Amino acid sequence: MIFHKQVGNGTKIVVGIHGWGGSVGTFLPLEDKIPESHMMINFDLPGYGKSTKPNHWNLESIIDDLAIELENLGHNTVDILGNCSGALMAILLSQSPKLNVNNLYLIDPFAESPWYFRIFINRLIGSYAYSITFQNPLGRIITNLSLIKNRQEDTDMTSSFRDIDKETSISYLRMLISLEGSSVMENINCKPTIINGKNTFKTAKQSVKYYQSIWPNLNQIILPDVGHLPLEENPQEISRIVFDSS
Repeated sequence: MIFHKQVGNGTKIVVGIHGWGGSVGTFLPLEDKIPESHMMINFDLPGYGKSTKPNHWNLESIIDDLAIELENLGHNTVDILGNCSGALMAILLSQSPKLNVNNLYLIDPFAESPWYFRIFINRLIGSYAYSITFQNPLGRIITNLSLIKNRQEDTDMTSSFRDIDKETSISYLRMLISLEGSSVMENINCKPTIINGKNTFKTAKQSVKYYQSIWPNLNQIILPDVGHLPLEENPQEISRIVFDSS
């Protein structure tokens, strides 16, 4: 079962895909900003929030299940908003033959993961490293403090991991890292927009060059005084970009 939250009653559909440590709650800052013309359908990815774990940790199957859910809801023509690692899921979803995607909004997508993420998928120490970093309160505090340059002062980048299932989190990370070096992101038939906070991670900034090389029609928007979490730090501007453009 894949849980979704529908907000608004408009005819223009925006599908929200959260990231590695998220849920439908990722898009709460946008809910009171959805115009009458729009509806958001936000998913808990399989294994997150109220959605059950998939039978197999296979990206192709998960993406197809999301597309089928949208089909069953009667929404084939959509825009997609993907946040962080959810941006990669959004790219893959946009390629589904079951959907007609007009606009693809990607918040801080990585073309390759930072080296330290690979520690968490190491068969020997990954599970332990994840536990002390994200499942331990002190570990979350220390990690959040270490990321001060990539966020606003009152933003917490690790609190959402408190309730995330470890197997789910590590499985998604492993699946997404497996895409690196492939050409799977190249063939899209929609209008892509990448949204970066000016103070985001260096890896996210460098990733834009890769996406520019494969998508000639790419539009990039840089938000000043914002880090890796634009949805929390400037939801007004995200709302303007997504809802005014579609």
